[in-house]
Formats: sequence, C-alpha cells, structure tokens
Amino acid sequence: MGVYDTAVVSDQLSRCDDIVELKNQILPILKDQRSQWEGKINEILKTSRYSCKEFAALCKVSEPAVRKWKKGSLPQSRDMFIRIGFAAGYDLNQMNAFLQRYGRCPQLYIKSLSDSVCMFVLNSKHLPHTYKCYEDTLAYVMSELERDSGSSLLIYSSMQMSEYFANLNSMEELLAFAKKCAPSFADAYRKLYDYILEYMRSNSYDIVGNRYVSIHSVASESEWSSSLLHCIYDIRNRKWFPLRQKLISLGLHLNMNLQELNEMLSLAKMEPLYSKNPVEATVIFALVEAELNDRIFRDGSNDLCLFVKEKLIQMDLQESEYLINDL
Repeated sequence: MGVYDTAVVSDQLSRCDDIVELKNQILPILKDQRSQWEGKINEILKTSRYSCKEFAALCKVSEPAVRKWKKGSLPQSRDMFIRIGFAAGYDLNQMNAFLQRYGRCPQLYIKSLSDSVCMFVLNSKHLPHTYKCYEDTLAYVMSELERDSGSSLLIYSSMQMSEYFANLNSMEELLAFAKKCAPSFADAYRKLYDYILEYMRSNSYDIVGNRYVSIHSVASESEWSSSLLHCIYDIRNRKWFPLRQKLISLGLHLNMNLQELNEMLSLAKMEPLYSKNPVEATVIFALVEAELNDRIFRDGSNDLCLFVKEKLIQMDLQESEYLINDL
C-alpha cells in the first residue's frame, strides 16, 4: 500500500465517520510502523547474538515479551525503549536516535536527573553500559541527594548544564553536578505541573455545585489506578518525570479535549498525539467524536475514559492493552 506521510494519515483520519471505517481504512495504512519496528528489533537481536531469553534478562522483562516484540508488538513506555537501547549496546547518539524514531519519545534530556544519569553511564569509559548499572547509579545519586541536596539555589539553562556535564568523568563529579543542578531538575517541568494543577482547579475538580470534591474523591469514584494517583501526588510535589502513555491516560481522566491534551504533551516536551500510531490514532478519533457529540464533561466523571476505552477495545489492538488497563 505504500508509505503515507503524517499529514495524509491525519487528513484521512479526520474524514472517518465511525470506528468501522477507522479499522478498515486507516489501520492498514498504519501497519508500516509495526513492520519497521519488527525489522528493527529483529535486526538488534541478530546483531547482538542474544537469545530471546538473554535479551529479556538484560531488559528485565519476560521472554514472551521479547517474542511479541519480534512479531511487531511495540514496547509501551520510554523506559522500555531505553532498556532495549542498553541491551543493544547503543552509545548516546544511537540511543537518542532510537528513542525518537522508534519510541516516538524525547531524546535524553539534560534537565532530567534520571536522563542525565543515563547519559553519564552511556558516556562513561569505566562503567558497564547496562541498564542495571544505570539503575544502580541513579539509586546512588538519588540517595545522596536526599541526604544532602546542596546549597545551590540557581536555575541553570540546558546549555549551561550541557557544558558542565560534558566534563564529567567520575562518580564524584556526577554527584557534584546533581547537587549543583538540583533546583534545575526540579524546575524542568514547572510549566507542565502548573498546567495540570491549574486545569484541575479550573475544571470543577475542587467544587462541584455547592459540594467540595477533591481529586482523590473523583479518582476513587472513577476507580483511577494507583499509579495514576501517584502521578497526581508527584505532580503536586513537583517531582514527576512525565511518561507519554501516563500523560495520555491522565489527560483522558481529567476530561481534556484533543487540543488540551496536545498542549499538555507539548509542555512535557513531547510530540502531539501521533496519527500514524494505531493506539493514538484511535484516541484522536475518539476525542474528536466525543467533542462533536458533546461527550466531554468537566464534572470529574469517567464518561470520556469509558468512551475512549470502548473505541480501543473495538479496534482490538495488541498495543492498546496498557492504556486500556489504565482507563
């Protein structure tokens, strides 16, 4: 069927009248992404010479998960693509290209503590370039920061942090960098946190009629997942690192329309909902249909979640399991 660019797919998606048309006309176009990923992961396994079992151990997943990837099933989080990049033996440039092309997620970001540690491990001439080493190094740095956050109050730009980071060679220098830049890490997603909290305040999550309603009450009534509740807690404490799937789920739970959800993704330094991804194309379709039919309510209800979930189930996409479970 040939390769369609994003603009063409988006245009055709906007013309879909119902879920049957979406499934029969748009889904076949989007198979290209799955086939590209299938080719890439099989290339990685062939080049690395790892068995599925060995590769699964390096990625800290089950062997069946790797076998699903080999058949075109897409990993469901940015962290999982990072694990795969480590297992593939990628350097920093290769990791960033891999994250952007196949994960459709931002490259490693200097103003994220976890990403900075990941970059340090990938650049290190002394540390093993493994996901386990990255995890252990991050745990060490975070524990040291909790004991002594340092005295710095300055907010550094990404350029300033990158220049400082380029000269790091030892664990001691990494820790000094983390302490010096702690306020900058905390400030990196300030606009995103403010956007979400202001959205909650202005869309009846505090007052419904004459009755006070907390976000926890809304979440309890709508059966939010515990991980989503943790996101709200961490956002309020300004320490959450945004994950794409979780942001999309959060936006749906907060009854955001397509424009609002894309604005939130932009503040997280992510691309808008991607029409060439089957799951996100379904979310776009559902949000447009919901808004056209006045099905987006600002009352803390879970009607929008249930509507989007219904469309995802009808599409019967293997990759949608994570999002469906979160709705």
